[in-house]
Amino acid sequence: MSPTDLDALRLAAGADRSAVSLDADGVAVTPGTLEAAMADDGAALEPLPLARLLGAPHACADGRHRDEPSPFHDGDLVGTVSAVCAVAVTRPDAGAAGESSISKASLDGEVEVHRLGVVGDHQSDAAHHGGPDKALYVMDAVEQQHWAGLLPGLTPGRLGENLLIAPGESGGIDDVEIGAILTIGAPGTGIRARVTGVRNPCPTFARGVGRSDWVETFSERARVGVYLSVLRNGTVQAGDEVRLMVSPGHRVTCTRWFAHHDPRDAQAMLNSEIFGNCVLAGFTRKYVLAASHEQVG
Repeated sequence: MSPTDLDALRLAAGADRSAVSLDADGVAVTPGTLEAAMADDGAALEPLPLARLLGAPHACADGRHRDEPSPFHDGDLVGTVSAVCAVAVTRPDAGAAGESSISKASLDGEVEVHRLGVVGDHQSDAAHHGGPDKALYVMDAVEQQHWAGLLPGLTPGRLGENLLIAPGESGGIDDVEIGAILTIGAPGTGIRARVTGVRNPCPTFARGVGRSDWVETFSERARVGVYLSVLRNGTVQAGDEVRLMVSPGHRVTCTRWFAHHDPRDAQAMLNSEIFGNCVLAGFTRKYVLAASHEQVG
């Protein structure tokens, strides 16, 4: 991004020229990035993209999978909970809601989880975040550690995650199939949850970390984390096992879908739903339906 382009963004947002600076790579960032982003609504970073755009060819993915299968079988260990998080403080946000609840912090001990997520957590933009189909946002702990190298001071929960899952030997949470059912926690007291879809990195996310390149940067690894719906209430805590209870068998993992939006994968998920093996959440189905009518990329 050139200085001229940046000035245009500032003027379009009506922001003071001091609200945004350039990093060493010429990326527009709020001064101090993470810390400053908590007090800055991010308006000067606009316009910002959405990673997967409905109506764009393959929703801006590449449209052709590489036959990446899930490494898991029913009953396998997916990983171990390393943190359970809920909102710590809201920040002002230039989006329609006027504030964001992306900044979360880890909780100690057993934490109650119900159909709307972690008890005590909430979302500011109810039109796009939260609700039964997005009750929990879950990230791979290895991914969180990777991003901490780019965002100094990044702590568990700061990217909006409710659960961090340290991966097992075979893979991580992004490697489960969409529609898979998981058990998290001890038998009898833990939760049961369905994988409903993937995070779609958005402008709110970029403003929350104070980087105009964040949507593209976070999306490059295609391990963006997953949403869960809660099928059985219970309690979870750090150290709990996450196991695959049952998988739909369509072979479309979360990372595979986010990376490709391959029409063949879209049709496989729709067929799995028709045969009663998979439940597709509405926010995922609209992308699946769109992809199913496209040509392979």
